Amino acid sequence: MSSFRSFTPDRIDALLPVSLRLHREWRSALDTLSYGGALPPLPLALRTSLRDVAGLDLAHTLDGVDPFASPAFGILYSRLRAEQVLRAVSARTNLTLAGTTVTVVGDGLLSEALATSLRTLGAAVIRATDAPVAALAARLDGFRVQPLEQLSARDAPVHLTVLSGEGRGILPLEALEGLVADASPRGAVTEGIRTSASSRPFVGRAGATSLVEMPSPLPEAEVAPSSTQWRLLDALIALLLLDRHDAGDDDRFAREVTP
Repeated sequence: MSSFRSFTPDRIDALLPVSLRLHREWRSALDTLSYGGALPPLPLALRTSLRDVAGLDLAHTLDGVDPFASPAFGILYSRLRAEQVLRAVSARTNLTLAGTTVTVVGDGLLSEALATSLRTLGAAVIRATDAPVAALAARLDGFRVQPLEQLSARDAPVHLTVLSGEGRGILPLEALEGLVADASPRGAVTEGIRTSASSRPFVGRAGATSLVEMPSPLPEAEVAPSSTQWRLLDALIALLLLDRHDAGDDDRFAREVTP
C-alpha cells in the first residue's frame, strides 16, 4: 500500500510502540530479523519503510524464528486473531452472532479463544475435534463436543463454521454447509478452493458453503491496516528482538506486551 512509504518516525512510534522501544534499548543501527512458520510475509512496501524509517529489516524465511514456539505469543495471537475473525465475519456477512449456532473446528489456542469469544457474544458453540485432550478441556469448559466425522450429520442448523487450521481440525470443505470462515493465518485450510461470486464482495460460493474471506493477521498490501494487525506486527517484532538480544526471554515478552 502506497501509504507505507509516507511513514514518519513519529507515526511508526505510535503504531509499533513496544518493538521500537526495545529496538532503541539495544541501539542497533539496523536489526535484520527473520521469522518463519505460518504467519504471512509482509508487503514489500511496508518492509522497505520499516527498514528505512525504523532500522528494522523483517523477512519471512524458511529457517526463521517460529513465533508460535513462544507460549506468550500464542496466547496473545489467539485472543487478537479471534476478535479479528469474528468482527470480519459479522461485517462481511451481516450475521448477528448472538443467538446463532457456531461450530469451531480445531484443537489449539485459537480454537479455544474463538469458542470463548463466541459464547461471550451469545452464540451456542460446538467444538469439533478428534483430539482427546482438546475434547476433554472443551467439555470441562461446558462446550458441546463433536467428532469431525459427525460434522456432515448435523441434528440442528449450524449458522457458521470457523476453521482454525490447528492440529487435527482439518477436513474437506465438502463436509460442510452454510457460512464457513478460514481463520488460519494464511487461509491454508481452504487454499485452492474455487469459489463463484456472490452478492457480497468477501463471500464466495463453493458447493453448499459460502466461504467468507478473512483478513490477514498482519498488514496487507493495498488494504488499510487495522489496529489489530499493527498490534500483532508490534508483538512479532518485539518477540524477534528479544530472541536476538535477550535469549528469547518469554517472560519478558509477556510483560512487554501486556496491556
